[in-house]
Amino acid sequence: MAGIFASDPTVAAIAYPAVALGTLTGAAVFLARHHRRYGRLRGWPGQVTLATLLVGVGVVLYAVYPLPRSADGLCAIHGGAVPLPAPSGRAATWADAGPWHAAAHVALVTAVYVPVGLLARYRYRRGAAFTVGLGLLLALLVETVQLTGVLGLYPCAYRVAAADDVLLGGAGALAGWLLGVAAVRWLPRPWPGAAADTLPPDASRRLLGHALDLGLWWFGAGTLAALAVAFGAVPAYEVDRATYVALIGLAVLFGLLLPLVREDRCTPGRASVHLALAGLGRPRPAARWRVLLRSVSLYAPITVLFVLGWEWWALAVVALHGLSALVRSDQAGLFDLLAGVRVVTRSTVSGGLPRELVRYSAPDPTTDPTPAQR
Repeated sequence: MAGIFASDPTVAAIAYPAVALGTLTGAAVFLARHHRRYGRLRGWPGQVTLATLLVGVGVVLYAVYPLPRSADGLCAIHGGAVPLPAPSGRAATWADAGPWHAAAHVALVTAVYVPVGLLARYRYRRGAAFTVGLGLLLALLVETVQLTGVLGLYPCAYRVAAADDVLLGGAGALAGWLLGVAAVRWLPRPWPGAAADTLPPDASRRLLGHALDLGLWWFGAGTLAALAVAFGAVPAYEVDRATYVALIGLAVLFGLLLPLVREDRCTPGRASVHLALAGLGRPRPAARWRVLLRSVSLYAPITVLFVLGWEWWALAVVALHGLSALVRSDQAGLFDLLAGVRVVTRSTVSGGLPRELVRYSAPDPTTDPTPAQR
């Protein structure tokens, strides 16, 4: 096991932003796939889809919690957390901790996987054997992450990995599956139905796109800076400056340049929820100079405030842009009005339809509908 862990403590600095970046990237891919197949999130099936996303994020957070910001003093006393490979290894430690501690641990670990089993039965209509296997597999992956210190990024394991928790993961998934059986009978249909995504996007969808952009930008810059320090390209004491350079570089690349070459004229986060920037009048992609004007007006102040360390003041720029969208019927933000663009759905400018949409095909009038006589 010693060869798995990183020997350089500076490598651990990669884990915190990289885990956040990976989680946000996975969420963006999940949302993009849903919008590509079914269109916008709507009604009860849309809420179940969001719940599925949140359950996935929750399992990831549970796997890495409590994620240390650095490796300082992490392995100094005991050399890291000692694993418990025996199926009853965790139970052997409960005699000293007391029954309440044991009950709390069992309840917590089991509860993490109950939503997994519930969604496996209710949304995806999976059987009990598949669901239990999924719970065991997820629990095994979680314990592997804990045993290896986030796949070797930390110099030692910072949380106890136990075989008991794998079994509890399977039990929790089975309990969730049983709840899913009841949910199928009593709750509405959870599977989304595809619909043309041409209505104006609501404020929550636009806010979600901006939140994804902000998270991908911030944690992407942190990951790049940590990688630069870990590989020796930047001294450790220059990590803050490297982060600022990465913030500016990513803002230029993904905030200014990428929208100019995309048909939907959007940044990655907003593109994942299938938004687009259209010009006034006909539903067509906005002119590039208008997109550039909007991007500079909106993203440049936010970038400057983040680089100066005034992150909370960036909310004032967001509020200034969003207040106009709240009071106008077309939901145009301040910088949308300044640049002469409007936020629409991707289908509005591209004319595309969700892949799962059932398309009606008129019968061929030249064919005889009467079945052939034998």
